[in-house]
Amino acid sequence: MNRMHFTVAKSFGRLQLIPEPHGLRLYYTPIVNGELTPDAVGSCDVLVPIQAVGGLWATARAFLYGVESLDENVIIRDSEGDVLVKLYRDKPKGAGGSLSGEEISWLRIVSGRSEEERRRIKLGPRDLLCIELACNAVLSLSTSPLFEGQESTNGAVALAASTGDEGAAPRLNS
Repeated sequence: MNRMHFTVAKSFGRLQLIPEPHGLRLYYTPIVNGELTPDAVGSCDVLVPIQAVGGLWATARAFLYGVESLDENVIIRDSEGDVLVKLYRDKPKGAGGSLSGEEISWLRIVSGRSEEERRRIKLGPRDLLCIELACNAVLSLSTSPLFEGQESTNGAVALAASTGDEGAAPRLNS
């Protein structure tokens, strides 16, 4: 891998979190008979669009620091079928439904009906930190026109160019 990425490694597979200017790429490779097998059933390459990265970042951060947060569900519509990316935590185990700190966080990637296409990854603090940092990197890359010579994706460049007034502050057209 020749670009920045974060890895969540488990005994059954490896998830690479690859920040891109337009979203967060989730590249999952299952481990079969002790070896990474990129072409095995269950491998997936999913791009979480930038519109969903902020919510994923906030939820990972909340889970990492043990504060109240709803689950994060991202449904990606694809010509080959829908993909669900879900970041969630066990039900609160504390008194009166409060967080006790014992709740486990999970990342679920569902791309089909078979068991291999329903990946469920138990997340520890390091894994949540990887998700948080990867999302933060996406948000940083998305505002940088320097990344691979691409135009900024946050709309600022296009907005400034569309005003027609050189040197004037950008304004929104209503």
